Amino acid sequence: MIPQAGVKNVLEMFSGKRVLVAGDLVLDHYLEGTVGRVSPEAPVPVVSLGEDYQKWIPGGAANVALNVVSLGGRPLLAGVVGGDTQGELLLDLLAGRGVDVGGVVVDGTRPTTVKTRVMARNQQLIRIDREKTGDISRDVAGVLMERIRGAVGGVHGIILEDYNKGVLTAELIGEMVLMANEFGLPVSVDPKSRNFWEYRGVHLFKPNLHEAEAALGMEAATPEKAILAARTIMDRNGAGAVLITLGALGSVLLEGSTGGAVHIPAAARHVFDVSGAGDSVIAVMGLASCCGLSLLDAAITAGLAAAAVCAEPGVYAVKPEDILREARRFEE
Repeated sequence: MIPQAGVKNVLEMFSGKRVLVAGDLVLDHYLEGTVGRVSPEAPVPVVSLGEDYQKWIPGGAANVALNVVSLGGRPLLAGVVGGDTQGELLLDLLAGRGVDVGGVVVDGTRPTTVKTRVMARNQQLIRIDREKTGDISRDVAGVLMERIRGAVGGVHGIILEDYNKGVLTAELIGEMVLMANEFGLPVSVDPKSRNFWEYRGVHLFKPNLHEAEAALGMEAATPEKAILAARTIMDRNGAGAVLITLGALGSVLLEGSTGGAVHIPAAARHVFDVSGAGDSVIAVMGLASCCGLSLLDAAITAGLAAAAVCAEPGVYAVKPEDILREARRFEE
């Protein structure tokens, strides 16, 4: 499927759109090497690190912001980092890529979330997480909300990216949705399990298959069942639209204004790595909502973006030329 508005026209509409991206910030840390033997100390592989063995990449809501930049938008990022060197590094990486980090609060009581992946031949051997996932304190949430309120008048829409790391508390979610309604701003949500049902009355709600099944306690692994799941979610949280991503089966979109549901087949032909695909999807949907684009055209474009990301190793911020390439492949 190709957007009726045309992929190139859709992508051009994203240029210059200002988006507030709020949620959990993650620093992805990669250690890359080779495996030539098994350790004599335990039945585990020994990884020998090369010269350029280490890289740091913004993840979580930070990766959503990078996708917005890469697609031509102008993100303002709101979230929390720890008072540590990893937090400083994350902010420097983001600022260097053109992300406005003025909405990020430093909390000295918790570490910056870091996910360290040990890799060999592009295969992940182990992941080590350094994080504190309890809700941020009321004081920190208050400072964060003040910064968001100070910036919201200059944006076209809001993306909430939840990774269950404690930044998007139930109270903060309610305040942001209410504020968005006051300003007439569309809110696009990528939820996780903890606060799944707190996002009431948002413009777009985008769970993946696993999240939808866990929240509803039902199996939804076919397009038909996923549409039923989307209707159940919409009835309960009052979202304007629900988009459930289904991996290899694509996605289903249900719009409340029309009551219509559609299955969008997957555009991916080669899946190298699914890391970050959901971040690219919500970035496209959030930008499209800022433009007043039809949600069907947005969801089709988002599927092409996911296909491009899945063809790349590791977390990757999708570019317009990537989406145009996937569109040409799909047409062929």
